[in-house]
Parts: sequence; structure tokens; C-alpha cells
Amino acid sequence: MATVFMKWLETTPGDYDRGIKLLTLGRGARVQAHITAMVHEGEKVLEIGCGTGTLALMLARQGAMVTGVDGSPTMLRVARERVVTGGLEEQVELHQLDASLIADHFDPGSFDLIVSTLLFSELPPDEQRYVLRAARRLLAPGGRLAVADEVVPEGMMARLVWAAVRLPLVIVTWLITRTTTHALSGFPAILAAAGFAPRVATSYLGGSLQLFIARPAEEMADERPPVPRMTHRITLRSLLVDLWAIFFRIIPPYPKVRPGLYRVGEPNSKSPVLVTGNFDLTVRRVVRQLDGRVDCWLLVADSAGINVWCAAGGGYFSAEKVTAAVKISGVEELVAHHTLVLPQLAACGVDGRQVHRETGWAVRWGPARARDIPAYLSAGRQKSDAMRWVTFPLRERIEMMLVTLGFYGLFILVPLAVLWRPMFWPVTAALCGLSLFYTIVLPWLPGHDGLAKSVPLVCIALAGLYVYSALWGHLPPHSIFNWTVGLVGLAVFTGAELQGMSPLMRGEQANWMWEGVIGTVLAVIYLVGSRLISW
Repeated sequence: MATVFMKWLETTPGDYDRGIKLLTLGRGARVQAHITAMVHEGEKVLEIGCGTGTLALMLARQGAMVTGVDGSPTMLRVARERVVTGGLEEQVELHQLDASLIADHFDPGSFDLIVSTLLFSELPPDEQRYVLRAARRLLAPGGRLAVADEVVPEGMMARLVWAAVRLPLVIVTWLITRTTTHALSGFPAILAAAGFAPRVATSYLGGSLQLFIARPAEEMADERPPVPRMTHRITLRSLLVDLWAIFFRIIPPYPKVRPGLYRVGEPNSKSPVLVTGNFDLTVRRVVRQLDGRVDCWLLVADSAGINVWCAAGGGYFSAEKVTAAVKISGVEELVAHHTLVLPQLAACGVDGRQVHRETGWAVRWGPARARDIPAYLSAGRQKSDAMRWVTFPLRERIEMMLVTLGFYGLFILVPLAVLWRPMFWPVTAALCGLSLFYTIVLPWLPGHDGLAKSVPLVCIALAGLYVYSALWGHLPPHSIFNWTVGLVGLAVFTGAELQGMSPLMRGEQANWMWEGVIGTVLAVIYLVGSRLISW
């Protein structure tokens, strides 16, 4: 089984149940039937991660009073439609809610049964433990917990088969959704540490799909591990990550730091709490600016391994993620204040007022750049105008040009090397030259959008072509025609796509339609023009 692909299915809720049935070879339905058979009429059931509501409706038809929670509004929309269609509004109640917030929204001892299918493999280990502790508090005396999920199977052969099936789906899922799941390993021990006495009720697909049934144990182990320290160190791993980041930073899987609370220096109860995403390069650059200068708590929230600016704009770094990080980390037990300092560039996706409502913690927006954090804190969390401005100097433009060129260079040059080898080096030189030139002159090209900036870039590229041909190259007419069409296409692509490297322009996705239209027109011009001139 490889339910990692369900992350893509979640983007198309109408296909979710059919896709899960295919991924589990129909065994998922058997697990749901097993859980449904556990329910008695009138029992109160909480389903964490109810998705499209399939299991919730089965439990309701069995006579249970079901409360379903899920973080996806699109999945819940389908679930609500199914509840209404099934006439089960009196028995099923649905909430858009992150799993880490269940203890704040329901009273202790509220449920006879808590169920979850294919959710815990999506959660980091700390959040798994936090949600399990919350579930234990929500169970009534004699209550049960049922968790069904993907599990790393035991036995060498079973693991090899499982890994061979899972790997291609992991890659495809990463490319489509930029997210993944992690099959559970040692989950009975995690359940036991959260205060449960677990057993495996059923197992399918070579042990990779298991249903755990657990009851609260007599005693609950609740020892909090020490907060790990972060320091700025240059290691072989950091050098390799930096080398990868020079060209392929935007190609998943992204190097990530485990979400959670960390110490920088020797923080105490009055030290500031700084929040950032879990992209490895972001965390290390923040720590580099803090280590030896500031004693603070660093709260790393799950941003799917994406930098805070892109993650906030794309919905991966949100108020829900920050709220979950605060509650899971236990930071409130370590500090005497309730103030979080978030990156200014995350303000586009994090609702600070929502964080305050959910946690009681106030949100302050720190400086735009990590290097200004020590000065910002020493000034009593007051920002100067220079700390607010987002700039894009040449050094950073070159860095981001290499990152973007690494990805799009593969996109263009690898197929070219296979299908049209004689043009590989000329096109490589043209693409690199245009990208570097565009990077240098970016601030002075007219227009606020990359597509608009591509117009003068096209003119400059063609002027260079014609001057070169007239003075040195003396290219024949058919070569000039071919290079004209090719340079127009490359210049438009460069201007429109490399705008995603800049914090001063809107995202690159905005131009895909126009790029497709322009590319189609250029292809028609090339095909028709070549035939008309008999080239």
C-alpha cells in the first residue's frame, strides 16, 4: 500500500474515495467495516480527519452520534453534501478544525469512540503524540481509540515490495502537491507513551495497512523531553544542502527541519519566542544571525519544508500551522509572556488575530530580514523603516536566478539533449545569457510584471542577434528566422518565469496562460513560415 498518493486525491475530493479504494485494493473498506462494527447505538463518536465523510456516514447509520473534524474545506464540502443527501443532519456534525485543536473545542470525556483513518501518517511525530494525548482526555470512561493507517511492514521482503510500490507514488505526489506522508513506525510504542494500551486488530496488504485499537491505560506517561539547542555550525550536510540549494532549491523533496521548539543560546522565561517555517535553509540562516547574539526560543512550525514567504502565500504557513506549533510545543510552560514574533514576509498568509483568538498569544511582525532580528529585539521590538523595506540586491538576484535556472534549465535542456542534441549548447548559452542579463538589469526594465518586462528583453535580445549577424556572424536568412523565433520564445519564458524569484513581483503562476498562448503562436509562425519560404 502507498497511501502517500492520497495527498493528491485530497485536491480532488470527488475522486478521493475511489482513489483510496484503488490504493488499498479495497482493504480500506474492510477496515471501515471493522470500525463500524465496534459502534453501539447512541454512542458518541469523534472522527479526526473525516475527509469526505464516508466513515462518518457509516457510523451514523449504525446509530452513533458522529462529530467529524477535518482541516480541508473542500473535503468537508463534499462531506456536508453527503450528510444532507443521506438525511443524517441530526446525527452527523462536521467542523473545519485542525487535529491539534480538538482538545480546545470539545470537553473532556465527551466521546465513547475516537477514530482516525490515514491521518497520523500525515502528522509529524510531535503532533502525533500531542493529538493522541488530546484524544485520551476526550474519551469517556471505557472509551476506545481506533487508528487505521499505513505502517512500515515487518520483514525484509515485505518492506522491499512496499518500498518499490511506494517510491514512484512518493515522487509523483511530491511533484504535484509538494507534500508527502510518512508511514508509521513503532506506533504501538507511541500509543503507549500517550497513555494507551494498544493492540493490532487487523492487518492487510503484507502488514502495510493496520488497524490499532487502544484503550486508556491506568497511568499516563507525560514526561516532556528537554528542548534541543540549535547552533550555527558548518557541517558536511549543511554544505551539501547549500550546494543543492544553489541550483535545485525549488525541486522537491525540500530539506526540512523537524517542527518543534528549540533553544538558541541560553533562553529563560522572559526570552523572546521567534517563529519560522521548517525549510532547512531558512532555519539555518535564522540561527546563523541569532547564535551568539540573542538568547531566545525558536518555534519551528510545519511549512511543508517551504520558505516562509512562499509557504505563507501558498497556504502552507498559516494561522492554523502557527497555532498548532504553539500548542504542540508546550512553549507556554516555559515562558512568562504570551508574545510571538513572526517574519514580516509571512503576514500575507498568517492571520495574527486568529492566532491570538486560538492561543491567547499576541503576534508581532518582526523585520523583513533575519539579519535585523538582533537589532529589532534590542530596540524593544521596534522596527525602523529600513527593517520594513523588502529589497532585492544584485547578490540575491543572482542567487535566485541560479535557483530558478537550475529547475527550468532541466525542464528545457534535458529534453533538448535527448531529442535535438546539436542545439543543446547554443540554447544553453542563450538561456544562461538571457537569464544573467535579465537578472542584472531587472530593476531598470519597465513594467511591474515579468511578462511585461519580457517585451524589452525580447527587443534587446533580437537587437543583439541582428548586430552580431551584421558585423560578425553573417547568418543566412533561415538561421536568422530560426533564431528570431527561438530567442523570442526564450526571452518571454525568461521574463515571465524568473519573476517568481523576485519578492517585488507577483508569482510566476500568473503568466502560464499567456506563455502558452505566445508559445503556440510562435510554433505556428515557425511551422508556417518555414513551409512558405521552403526551408
